[in-house]
Amino acid sequence: MRKGALGPQLCALFRNWPQLRSKVSKIRLGINFMRLNSFWKITLISCWSFSGSAEFLKAEEDAPRAAYPGGFTRPPSQGKNYDTWAGAEGPDVGVVKSDPERLPSRVDNSSRREYPPVYKQRWGACGQFASVASIFTYEMNVLNGTAADTDAHRFPAHFSWNMMNRAENKGSEAYHGWEVAKRIGIPTAKSYGGVRLNKIGLWPNGYEIWREAMEYRVSGYRYSPANSVSQLDEARGWLYDRNQGSKKEEVAGGLFALDGRMGELKKVTVSIPEGEYGAGKDLWTRWGPSGYGHGITCVGYDDQIGYDLNGDGKITNDLDLNDDGRVTLADWERGAYIVVNSWGSQWSGDGKIYLLYSAMIDATWKRGNYLGRAEVKRYIPRRTLRIKLSCTDRSDLRLRVGVSELQDATVPRHEVSPEAFNGWPLFGGADAGHVPLAGPREEGAIEVGIDITELVGKLSSEGNGEGRLFVTLGTKEGSPAKGVVKECALRSYDTKGRLLSESSLEVGGGAFGKGAVQLSRKIVAPAL
Repeated sequence: MRKGALGPQLCALFRNWPQLRSKVSKIRLGINFMRLNSFWKITLISCWSFSGSAEFLKAEEDAPRAAYPGGFTRPPSQGKNYDTWAGAEGPDVGVVKSDPERLPSRVDNSSRREYPPVYKQRWGACGQFASVASIFTYEMNVLNGTAADTDAHRFPAHFSWNMMNRAENKGSEAYHGWEVAKRIGIPTAKSYGGVRLNKIGLWPNGYEIWREAMEYRVSGYRYSPANSVSQLDEARGWLYDRNQGSKKEEVAGGLFALDGRMGELKKVTVSIPEGEYGAGKDLWTRWGPSGYGHGITCVGYDDQIGYDLNGDGKITNDLDLNDDGRVTLADWERGAYIVVNSWGSQWSGDGKIYLLYSAMIDATWKRGNYLGRAEVKRYIPRRTLRIKLSCTDRSDLRLRVGVSELQDATVPRHEVSPEAFNGWPLFGGADAGHVPLAGPREEGAIEVGIDITELVGKLSSEGNGEGRLFVTLGTKEGSPAKGVVKECALRSYDTKGRLLSESSLEVGGGAFGKGAVQLSRKIVAPAL
């Protein structure tokens, strides 16, 4: 064999056989190095240097980590420095080293009592059926120690969906639901009227619905890539016990939101053959080769599920199937995620399907290479605003709430603009639609609630709690929208969520449109 042909093969050997490199002692190499001629010296130095650098870079690239691959993982309006995990108590992705040796070969969290039934989505709300109706419901039941066997313990997909779908049949991302849950909260399906509604774009009418929503929140969410074995191990650890490794008590595993491509699914959907593990079950070998994105929920994994992709009669994880010169997770034929769809319990037999680990790695559908997780929390608001109003265009409504420590002040010192009542600037163009506040063709007033605990708390943190509360209502500059505020009151609660008091603000005529209306009153809001 010519030397020129042997060099590249030797390099390939060093790149693809890390076990050999780790066993070769540097001392032995040093002793034998001087016996080699110039060609072999140069070849070994080049290969060792290249493979070492590549291994270092690969380790950096393939380590479990948080990621911001695009606008589908968090609001683009916030930029790349927006930390979606801020506020969460659990460790971020990659902080805890995963030990794959301790993981079972199969986990299916959809069999747990905290997981809701398989839903059949209505309209393009798949992202919210995954992120809220499924994942948020499961996580909140895990936190509360309850079962998802009643609407009192389930959470609706349409509450968050109707905050950003422009009051039309539009799609959404998982982060839309999680951001709504961070900033407003999510009411139970019992008080909301079900997991889904029969009309697009409706907002709930009733202060208690909005007040209940404030208690159920997302504290943080995060996306991470799933392109390497180490990233897979971290994901499996999250699904098993959130990588906590507790031996003292059972820890319920987590879930993931996925964004699959659903066009031409028949080309990538197979039935596991007789005689194989999981025979008869459906499996996706890849994402669909074309079409649209679709939010689905990853509830677990099974390391034994596999499919012979290259038709060689074997199911392997150690062959280079894609001819890129190395064996990676992209080449694996065995091992699959367990996915729950929102197309009903009869779809694919039981509403679930397997998705090969390797299927996630698709350069033509990069958003399909990422896993989204969320952490939830319970929260008791101490100060809220109960307000009844109407507006002809809810996306052009502009509502501000402010406080001043001076009881005779004419302008607030601190002020907030709640997202839902200011056109959802967080979501950019994905607003709630240019329709009346209550929803399409719903002209009447609705009663809503706004959490202002942190805002009012500034009066006690900076003074004795005395001050003035301001509520300003208007419309976007140049908008023909108009509205009327009919009632407005400040409510205070104790640590158990029990109502302590309500202080009304005088509304007068309450009309706003071409001009804004400002309500105010003296308040005494000592620390609670």
